[in-house]
Formats: sequence, structure tokens, C-alpha cells
Amino acid sequence: MPLGKVREKVVYGIGKARGPAHRYTHWRWAVAIAFTAVIAALPLFGVIRFDFWGGHYVYLGREHSLLEVARRFAFPFLAVNLLIIVVSLFFGRYLCGFVCPYGAVARFGEWLRFRAKTRRDRIVGAAVLFTTCSVLAAITFSYWVDWRVFAHGSALAISLSAAFLLGMVLSLYGFVRKIGLGFCKSWCPSGVYFALLGHNTFNGVHFEHPEHCTECKACDKSCPMDLKPRAMTEASYREGSGLYGERMTSFSLCIRCGDCIAACEATTAKNDGPTPLRMGSLTREARTQRYPDTTDASTEVATTKADGAASASSASASEPS
Repeated sequence: MPLGKVREKVVYGIGKARGPAHRYTHWRWAVAIAFTAVIAALPLFGVIRFDFWGGHYVYLGREHSLLEVARRFAFPFLAVNLLIIVVSLFFGRYLCGFVCPYGAVARFGEWLRFRAKTRRDRIVGAAVLFTTCSVLAAITFSYWVDWRVFAHGSALAISLSAAFLLGMVLSLYGFVRKIGLGFCKSWCPSGVYFALLGHNTFNGVHFEHPEHCTECKACDKSCPMDLKPRAMTEASYREGSGLYGERMTSFSLCIRCGDCIAACEATTAKNDGPTPLRMGSLTREARTQRYPDTTDASTEVATTKADGAASASSASASEPS
């Protein structure tokens, strides 16, 4: 099903009925804000900065040549990527669900759209979202250009810097407004990288208590990746979308955002017994679930057509001339 209004009505409608924000929402915003603050602090305190206007390249508070800064930054950069690989292999795409600043802003955009009931609400929401995108673009800008360019730079330097900054703001705002979490579902290159690492994760969503399921399908409608959360441990596959290939498992595509868990908890809150869906460490049975040994769909179709053609040929040959 499409993202957009169906998902927003389910996720934020359930949230409004529940009242206080879900625990995953608190965790997600706390982590996203802390991560963004750390990213913003790096150039501000001279941990690393590439000033292509003034030609000042800084690493750990000391100025070096561009190549020297790149060389010194290479090891921590590789170490962070190694950590990402380990985390993705064992825990899945929690970085996408709880850390990514874009994902947080896209969710913020969804929330603003759901809350907007009047034209004034929509205008205010668009302004708030534009301001948020501007802040993130300004953080990115500070890594590459010294802000003093707008006070002391030449007309050409000011024009190029302004175009660079404005381009980032408008691009981010346009992505969030028009695509939203659909970018995570189909087009994020980092997401593809994480998904390729997460085929055999030890952590994820598990349909642990099917006997308590009400078949409301709120979990399906709330998933931003268009997966079937209840079939997560059945080695299910999703059709290819954008940069994501045809044969990626639901385990690898799941961003561990917990939206399906929040929906499941809300719709079964008044029922006796545990919540049908759970997110966390997978049971041994769920972890060792084999991928289905089925033929690719395209091969099955080709085989069916070949069998049909062979049957038709046999029937024609048996008819009297």
C-alpha cells in the first residue's frame, strides 16, 4: 500500500487516541537530536572542517593541508564504518529507524501534515518544516564553507555559497515534502548498504503471539517500508523498489522503527495476553528460519508458459489433418 495518507491516518490516528507519545517516539527523538547535536558540534569546535572558501582545513583543532586532513580522518572514518557493519550484521537497520536525521525530519513532516486542519495550520507547518530543513542544511554547510564568506567574501564567493546553501535547503525540503519516508523505502543509498548487511540479523520484529492477533492489519498499514511485519520470520521478500533489488528479505529491509509495534500495542491494549508483535532479540527458531527454496517468480512464469506451449503443440499434432 502507498505511504502517505493511509499510513499517516493509522500511525498518527492511533497516536492521538493513545495520548502520550509511544516510548519509541521518545527514544527516536532523543537519539536523533543527540546525534544531530554531535554532528553540528564537530565543525563548530574545530574537530573537522573543510573550508573551501578560505582554504583552511582543520582536524582536531589544528590546521593542515587538505590531503593531510583527509589522511588523518581516514582511520576514524573507516572505524565508524566498521562499527556500522557490525551493528547492521547483528542488530539490523536501527540506524535508519532511530538515528538518521532525515528520517526524523520526514516523520516530523508527517506529524505536521496530520495536525494541519486549516489553511493557517498548513502554512505554519510548512514554515516550521522549512526552518527545520534550513537548520540541517546550515549544519552541512558549516563543514565545507566558513560562514564569514558572507561578510568578507567576493561577490562570486558569496553568490556560489548562497546558491550551495539554498540548494541544500530546497532539496531537503522538497524531498521531505514530496517523498518523505518513501526516500527510505526506495532511494536511500545508505539504506541499501545497510540492507545488504542485514540478511541474517539477530534482532528484529517477530510475530511471537499470533493467537492474540485481531487481524486488524494496522501493522501492515503503518510500515514505512511497505513490509508485512507478521511475516517477518517467514523469510518473506518484498518486490524491488527504486535502488532496492528484487530478492532482499524483509529482515534486511526492515528499519526497526517500531511503528508496527506501536500500532499493535495500541490496537490490542484492551485484550488479555501479550502483544502479538515484538521487537528485540529474535528466538533461535526465528533466527534460523531458512529462506524459501522456491524458484524465482520470473523463472516460474517462463516455465509455465513453456509447459503451456508444449501442451498446445501436442494438441495440434494429435489433431487429424
